[in-house]
Amino acid sequence: MSVKIICDKVVKKYGESVIIPDLSLEIQEGEFFTLLGPSGCGKTTLLRMIAGFNSIEGGTIQFNDTVINNLPPGKRNIGMVFQNYAIFPHMNVWKNVAFGLTNRNVPKDEIEKRVDKILATVKIDQFRDRMPERLSGGQQQRVALARAIVIEPDVLLMDEPLSNLDAKLRVEMRNAIRDIQKSINITTVYVTHDQEEAMAVSDRIAIMNGGVIQHIGSPREIYQRPANVFVATFIGHSTIMPGKLKGSGGAPELSIGDYTVNMSGAPLRFEGGELPVKVSIRPEEFYLSDDSQGIKGVVASSVLLGLYTQNFVKLENNQYIEFVEQTNSGHGLKNGDKITLKVYPDRINVFNESGERSLSSGR
Repeated sequence: MSVKIICDKVVKKYGESVIIPDLSLEIQEGEFFTLLGPSGCGKTTLLRMIAGFNSIEGGTIQFNDTVINNLPPGKRNIGMVFQNYAIFPHMNVWKNVAFGLTNRNVPKDEIEKRVDKILATVKIDQFRDRMPERLSGGQQQRVALARAIVIEPDVLLMDEPLSNLDAKLRVEMRNAIRDIQKSINITTVYVTHDQEEAMAVSDRIAIMNGGVIQHIGSPREIYQRPANVFVATFIGHSTIMPGKLKGSGGAPELSIGDYTVNMSGAPLRFEGGELPVKVSIRPEEFYLSDDSQGIKGVVASSVLLGLYTQNFVKLENNQYIEFVEQTNSGHGLKNGDKITLKVYPDRINVFNESGERSLSSGR
């Protein structure tokens, strides 16, 4: 069965060094929940605390109503998939997958039934008698996944499981992992530093930095309405520009340099007055102006990406921005072209001057 995971004011220290100062989150039953962030942000540390491999210096971690702080890993009923697969080289596929059940003294006929079923689920039943050395990286990762879930754990923990695969296999395996996870409906905590991977597989994502959760939300929520400038720049590409909000709460204007944007239709938490802000603009949130009003620049280079063309534009203040448009738009921008860009008011994100808090909401 799946469980709900509750982390309440969790603290992790190594000596005097605080890795996770005060972390709280809830992961729902059957949810695919991803911990995402730069190297050293604490995501693997938190995963290992849930697994029982790392001690907990403060707060509690619960599986449903049971506090597991002092429960050894073997008593937590978890399945774990590691970066390096960790499958046994001297055992064939079937024996590798059956290993956990054998150790738990599951009856032989039950082992055979469960192993055969899980091999079919992860689509490696045709390799049941093959040794690991004769498997591709993707096939070995499927063996590791099958071995983790055949024991019917309450929680599946995955630590950078695709980082050793090439780009094509990563895409294939992330889709397979997502499909398998949904078919067995198991609570899954997934660690990665790959934004695209996280966006592709997750129900919800927690963005971490310095042991602190910056934003928890669905992939769409995090991309479209990031909680702060760190999240806006960590997920996807964003241009950060200084600006100023002024006017009444119902009909404010946003100034970006000499360009003024009417924000009356945009969802903003702004009570009026005048407020310095930071503005986050993604490449697809710019569009070419049909008049002289907007942000002026010169096309420095362009890259054809099939359906879209990626343009790099040098602004008058020497800042470079990224602007994408559909390749068949007919503009056919060339290096050296002088252009003026506007922004979609309801799509851009506005933050307070420090960049720590979003003033935008909804979409």
